[in-house]
Amino acid sequence: MSKEIWLDESPATSRRERRKQEFREKIIESAIMLFEKNGCDATTLEDICDIAEISRPTFYSYYASKQELIDALGQKLWLNVIKELTSESLAKHESTQQYIQSFLELTRREIVKYSRLEKELIRQIMSNDPGDSRTANILNGMTSMLMSIYSQGKKKGDIGNRYPVDFLAEMTMGSISSVMMNWALDPDFPIEKRLKQLADYIPSMLELNK
Repeated sequence: MSKEIWLDESPATSRRERRKQEFREKIIESAIMLFEKNGCDATTLEDICDIAEISRPTFYSYYASKQELIDALGQKLWLNVIKELTSESLAKHESTQQYIQSFLELTRREIVKYSRLEKELIRQIMSNDPGDSRTANILNGMTSMLMSIYSQGKKKGDIGNRYPVDFLAEMTMGSISSVMMNWALDPDFPIEKRLKQLADYIPSMLELNK
């Protein structure tokens, strides 16, 4: 995955904002280089500051800690992955069941291709306390996305009225979160197998709702 996804997408307008953006990008690029080479745990805050050629106080003006930087990168990666998978799945399939099945299958295929850094960042963000704001933002964002998809599915007749869309979205997100959490905590967890099973299970669950 291109390193450009880690950097700010909107251009800074003022000179002061451009300067701040340059420092933030130096921190991110230095951290990524070190995380890819040594891993997140083995990389120290001093290492990042040395490579970025900044002082610790300058680092702290952008991130409260190394862990906050790791979490921010993990969140950005995960949200970009979800955005890409959502666009690709919606473009290919008409029915809600086909969309969900495609989304989970694409997720499974993407995880296989992840670099060491991408795997570690996803594990970091998914192994956080569910009450952590960044983790909560990801889970809430995905649940809202699923509610929107399921609401459209109801209008098209793909999904019945046995259960409300918020319940279906929560159950779907709960299943996905459980699989991802287990993967985050257990390096031997069969993530590919579980996502493939989910790709069969969730569409069948939606069929039962008719």
